[in-house]
Amino acid sequence: MSEALIDIRNLTVRLAGGRDAVLVDDVSLAVGKGEVLCIVGESGCGKTVTARSIIGLTRHDPRFSLSGEIHFEGRDLMRLGADELRQVQGAGIAMIFQDPMTSLNPLHRIGRQIGEVLTLHGKHSSTEIRRRTVELLRQVGIPNPETRIDDYPHQFSGGMRQRAMIAMALACSPSLLIADEPTTALDVTTQKQILTLIKKLKVDYGMGLILITHDLGIVAEIADRVMVMYAGRCVEIGAVRALFRTPQHPYTAGLLASIPAANRVRGERLPSIRGVPPILSEGRPQGCAFLPRCDFALGQCRNLPPLKASGAETDHLDRCWLTPEVKNQTLRRLQEGAQA
Repeated sequence: MSEALIDIRNLTVRLAGGRDAVLVDDVSLAVGKGEVLCIVGESGCGKTVTARSIIGLTRHDPRFSLSGEIHFEGRDLMRLGADELRQVQGAGIAMIFQDPMTSLNPLHRIGRQIGEVLTLHGKHSSTEIRRRTVELLRQVGIPNPETRIDDYPHQFSGGMRQRAMIAMALACSPSLLIADEPTTALDVTTQKQILTLIKKLKVDYGMGLILITHDLGIVAEIADRVMVMYAGRCVEIGAVRALFRTPQHPYTAGLLASIPAANRVRGERLPSIRGVPPILSEGRPQGCAFLPRCDFALGQCRNLPPLKASGAETDHLDRCWLTPEVKNQTLRRLQEGAQA
């Protein structure tokens, strides 16, 4: 990995108010300049809470209690006051949210909302702000930006609203962009366009990118590294090719096996992971949280395994008690069966 742009160490997020519910448990990760890290996992596994904690949106939310370290460009964001953190948000780290219709204010024009970001992070005249906003809208592929700048969000299609959100995120040329499932609510053609746009802008701006997604096809296309989350914990992290080729955790293998294959016989049942994930707000299972759903469980899985390198690649880590020999046999068979 290149020089770390952001280095997160032992991030833990709990529900406040007396409930002992850990939503994100001891997560550590780093993203280099120009690198793409994808975070995958089922709904409720802690992906979005992790992302919102990185940018600081849970710091002053009374519902959450945070601990750990988030080092960004030489500063620990966990130690910054509200005003200092606000200067980092948008200028240093920006975020694209999942639903642009709820993220954009329906009462204000698109141009005004993008312009607010520029006003907050610099001294610009109204003429300069309008010129820069038109430039951003053009850059993200919105036609006729000189006139569309004065439209309201409801006058934009879903894809155009997402492009406007991307323009807002890029307004101050951030070093790190976090995209929380930016293509979920869009049709397939628009998804492809938005993904292509994000890839291009990442190169143009030289940003690091953290992308949260359910789509493993997107992961295979865009990621440099992948972190798999389950029940608030990182269960596997490594280079995308190594992780797709030889997954080291049964949960990762199950996710990969559930991808529809092009040569699958029509009507053949798609493999799935049995059971359901735990509800973290109701408490955490003891030991490995995946134990009740795992077909390869051992007795020692009642104890929490550490996150460690179990294969030849020291930067490919997993949280599983299975030996490398067992993993190479059973997990590969699982994948081959899914592709048959």
